[in-house]
Amino acid sequence: MGRSLRTKIMSGVIALLILFAAALAVTLFMVYDSDNEVAGINEYHLPILTRLNSLDVITYEIELLAHRSIGDSAPSQERIEEILTRSKKCNAQINSIFSETKILCEKGSQDDRNDLADRLEMARLVGEVTSLEAEVHRFAVAATLPIELIAQSKMREAQTAILQLRNYEYLDPILSGIREKANCLALASIAETRENIQNIIWTNVAIFIAASILGFFVFLLITGRLQSAFRRLTSAFHETADGKFSDPLPVTSSDEIGDLTTSFNVMVDQLKSKEKLREAFGQFLDPRIVANVVNPATGELRHSADRRKATIFFSDIAGFSGIGEQLTADNVVGLLNHYFTAATSGIRKHHGIVDKFIGDAVMAFWTTPFSEGEDHARDACLACLEMRPAFAQIEKDISQITGLRRNIPKFQVRMALATGDTLIGTIGSATTKSFTVIGDTVNIASRLEGVNKVYGTDLIINEDCYRLAELEIEAREIDFVTVYGKTEPVRIYELLSKMGQLDPKTAELRDAFAIALRHYREQKWSEAEKGFQNCLKIKAHDGPSLEFLSRIATFTRTPPPKDWNGVWQTASK
Repeated sequence: MGRSLRTKIMSGVIALLILFAAALAVTLFMVYDSDNEVAGINEYHLPILTRLNSLDVITYEIELLAHRSIGDSAPSQERIEEILTRSKKCNAQINSIFSETKILCEKGSQDDRNDLADRLEMARLVGEVTSLEAEVHRFAVAATLPIELIAQSKMREAQTAILQLRNYEYLDPILSGIREKANCLALASIAETRENIQNIIWTNVAIFIAASILGFFVFLLITGRLQSAFRRLTSAFHETADGKFSDPLPVTSSDEIGDLTTSFNVMVDQLKSKEKLREAFGQFLDPRIVANVVNPATGELRHSADRRKATIFFSDIAGFSGIGEQLTADNVVGLLNHYFTAATSGIRKHHGIVDKFIGDAVMAFWTTPFSEGEDHARDACLACLEMRPAFAQIEKDISQITGLRRNIPKFQVRMALATGDTLIGTIGSATTKSFTVIGDTVNIASRLEGVNKVYGTDLIINEDCYRLAELEIEAREIDFVTVYGKTEPVRIYELLSKMGQLDPKTAELRDAFAIALRHYREQKWSEAEKGFQNCLKIKAHDGPSLEFLSRIATFTRTPPPKDWNGVWQTASK
């Protein structure tokens, strides 16, 4: 009995030590988080803000130099050269500021020491600073021009050039807006650091109070719990040894006895359900995968992976969160089951492998040996085209599926395919493995699924997929884009139908869109606008046409650089 009491006392002491250790760990974590915030402020927030403030000063100085050169009634050549030299130095400083600012924003957006909100804001700043850079460079060139003209004794042309600087007054609010964002970013991090310090103080106070209370009651509670738990376990072990499987024992604690009770329940459940699990196993793992990952000679798993060209599929339900809020849990499951069934049926029928379900998203892939040679892209396209009418049928039946009679949600599925090199094989830990596919192509497919939102489409494929399947499908080129998180541009297409099954109206739209797209890339904005307007006459509310018309309106006001290659940076994840 004495030994039992010593064990209980030691358990109480250990519990207190664990609590204090947890307090220390939480404190250290919060201190570390605060240190990261301070480091982010010093390394990114303040330097970015300083450079943006300097940019405002330097652009003002360039404009002032231009006016000063005009204001002098008869400036000497030496004075003009001095002003021109200073103007060129200002231009160099502007280049340096933009370069350093973008580097800081890019590094800050990838630095895990910054929290997610800061990284996202810095990532957005990269795009805004890049857009601003071209505008400021044009302004700097325009502000330097009067000085250069005066240096050439062209006073009248210089006066005309100085008047053109009024066209750049719109830069002031843009610069102010970016500075304000950088300032808010720094202030938010400072406020978060102060909040962390307050949390550290109150967390330690709360843990100290909890430890004090626990010290009074832990010894009173532990004795009775240990004794009753041991009696239940001893009796259950004897029954199990005699071949009688007992009902699950209640887990009344989270200590070692609770772990032992949980382990015992798991053991009994495994003994009772072993055969049932074997029968049900085929519902969770495609038999074709089993044939590839199990060595038929030894029955052991193949622990290998290899590089193959594959076509990756991603889909999800548009606005599923909003749909889920209107439905009961059973109706949500029922809707998802209809959707997953339609997707899985089309994928498996055309030799695809369903990799996983991620919420309302489906990931699948096509590759050898499941598809022959390079037919994986064709098989994937045909599967997606077959899913379309299946999803449309769910849209028609959604009232019956969900039980809703009013405010019936719209059911729309967005899909994407990407073909490229991947790593395929058995991947996982020593105890849990999965036959899956990983690589950059998987990420591109996931991003392209989200890009559907930009163009109002439901099925986008990349160029590699189109090239392998173009003899079997009809598609229209949509754009040349850089997807979120990538640097290499991707040419994307909207998959329309099987070859020879495209209706005349859609064929007309595809051809008209191709002409308008060519004019757009040649920066013939007027012709491109007319072309896309014509597309809307063929198909009202055509998403890609509406997107390009929006861009043209922007480019008309702010043309892209002369060396622009037509690539569009998407913001969708």
